[in-house]
Amino acid sequence: MDGDILHHGAAKAGALFDPATLLRLASATARPAAEARGVALDVAVVPGTLSTLVGDVGVVGSLVNALLLSAIERSAGCVVTLRVSTQPIPPGGGSKPEAWHLRVALTGGFAVAEGFCFDLARRLAAPMGARLALEPSERGGAAVVLTLPVSLPTRMTDAERLMSWARTRGGRLLVVDDSATNRMVTAGLLSKVGFSVEMATGGAEAVAAVAQASVPPEAVLMDVAMPDVDGIAATETIRSLSGDRGRIPIIAVTANANPDDRSRCLAAGMNDYVTKPVRRADLLAALERWLTPSEPGA
Repeated sequence: MDGDILHHGAAKAGALFDPATLLRLASATARPAAEARGVALDVAVVPGTLSTLVGDVGVVGSLVNALLLSAIERSAGCVVTLRVSTQPIPPGGGSKPEAWHLRVALTGGFAVAEGFCFDLARRLAAPMGARLALEPSERGGAAVVLTLPVSLPTRMTDAERLMSWARTRGGRLLVVDDSATNRMVTAGLLSKVGFSVEMATGGAEAVAAVAQASVPPEAVLMDVAMPDVDGIAATETIRSLSGDRGRIPIIAVTANANPDDRSRCLAAGMNDYVTKPVRRADLLAALERWLTPSEPGA
């Protein structure tokens, strides 16, 4: 019983989404209606399903919700089963597949009346490529199967990956430099990708910001050559503090690029080294190295 009820063209490009999260949200939305009608929901993602897809997540979520609610309305006292999986769209000419189908299969005690499918198609599926069909169920009877074209995320460049990491990670940073221009440039590069940035004009202010703040910054970007208390002395003082404050990541940001300067910074207790003029990619790469938790056992 492979009656093709709806078939349209390619899907629009969309946003990243996770099928497992999509299914959890649909299940949570439908559960009150299921409980009211005595329907047991059996929803799951098939093992091997891709975890990250690109598609029109708003339409996909609406379609899955509508399918589930339509089945519940017609299934009093029964079990409604929903399975989500992914399948590659066969490529042409032997090329590697770039597009995939998200497959949503629904079975239960409901009767698949014509309105069940056509109403859903008319309201939600027409704007995007979709196929809604009846297929034989493993348990006998019919399954309503929705297939939606989706695609895989494109490979990001290192700079794009670091930007994505920063926007997701966020956090509070301290920028230390005696030059107002340098402070503003570094702070601007970091605040634009989601970090909250505080500033200090020299080593003494940096030590106070770490030692005395009720909540210290998560990392320090430290200039080295500063009057009064330089970055080396400030780092040595911070390392003498007790607890987590004494272990805060400190990254040197300096115009001195020779190996001896790097060795002095690391010997004083700095974790990393970035040279001026600063590039955002270099700053983010250093921050990622020290703000990303290590894997267990690493």
